[in-house]
Amino acid sequence: MKKAALITYHAAHNNGSFLQAFATQRKIQQLGYECDIIDFSTPRQQYLYDVYKKVSGPKDIVKNLYALFHHKIIQRRHDDFTSLVHSSLKLTAKFYEDSSQMDDLESQYDVFVSGSDQIWNMDAWDYSDAYFLNFVHNKSKISYASSMGGHILDKRDDRALAERYQKLLAGYKDISVREKTAQEYLQPLLKQPVIQVIDPTLLLKQEDYEDITAPRLVDEPYIFYYAIDSIELNDSAAKAVKQYAEAKGLPVYVMFTGNKSFGLKEYGFHLLEEAAPNHYLSLIRHAEHVLTASFHGTAFSILFEKQFHVVRGKHNGKVNMDDRMSSLLSTCGLEQQQLIEDKPWHDGVIDFDSVRPRLESERMRCVEFLVNALGR
Repeated sequence: MKKAALITYHAAHNNGSFLQAFATQRKIQQLGYECDIIDFSTPRQQYLYDVYKKVSGPKDIVKNLYALFHHKIIQRRHDDFTSLVHSSLKLTAKFYEDSSQMDDLESQYDVFVSGSDQIWNMDAWDYSDAYFLNFVHNKSKISYASSMGGHILDKRDDRALAERYQKLLAGYKDISVREKTAQEYLQPLLKQPVIQVIDPTLLLKQEDYEDITAPRLVDEPYIFYYAIDSIELNDSAAKAVKQYAEAKGLPVYVMFTGNKSFGLKEYGFHLLEEAAPNHYLSLIRHAEHVLTASFHGTAFSILFEKQFHVVRGKHNGKVNMDDRMSSLLSTCGLEQQQLIEDKPWHDGVIDFDSVRPRLESERMRCVEFLVNALGR
């Protein structure tokens, strides 16, 4: 049996990051390969998710005091993530912090895969060239649904950045990206075809997630609002959620994703301590309605066939139209499922009978790409 090594953001304490890693590995295994995720995490990434930070300045002291004050919920989230990573993912025997340590891997695997998530977003705080498999020189390199972030087209005039992408991708045999904007950016730079594919979480079926889904967490009917930490205090998005919930007469439940989550309680939302991917899946699966400002919140709402809206926050009067979610909504014919403060929303029931065949067609196309890329 051929062996594949996958590199991705598996160790990030982010629900979407864990779930896309789980899905990519599971799909490669379903296709008949052994697959290990390279247990790689940069020191900066480890710092980002440590409960208590190594002190190098006044900000770290403040962060540690905050963590001490909220120790129970922060420590539980950290421990639940770590436990799930080690119980649900198959990792390499060795742990790596830098690509210079990875010389031993090439002799152990037949093919190397750059996985999904924003691993090719060079602005990410925990970015590394290792996500371009720069330590592989004599084995096949492929990518599946790698993302460059939601605003890569704004950087088309940066020639140095373009040349860097050209150099790092020159040795890839097959390249696929998650967003159409990434395809549009990369294709003029590269000789290889750049294929746009769906997120790996959508390659699996609902039943593939059952063994990592927690039991129901909320006894009453509810709206689940999910937004990543960086936008949870976006007043515009939170107000839109509150307006929608009041119109529907349903309580809003949110999960802890970082220190800024506490601010959501000001809007009357219920903050849950359960905050790992297994809880996240449960909250989506059992919700009456999902409101989300995250890509994977959108993806799992579609996969679990939930009534949902993508929440678009406004900043300085401009609506945030993240390309990642726009691309997915377009693929599924769900462009109307958007919620913006003080704007009318589409209130019809989503007809998943029309979404299902579109998603299945995309799934078949993308699995075919993955089969061919792995096998050649």
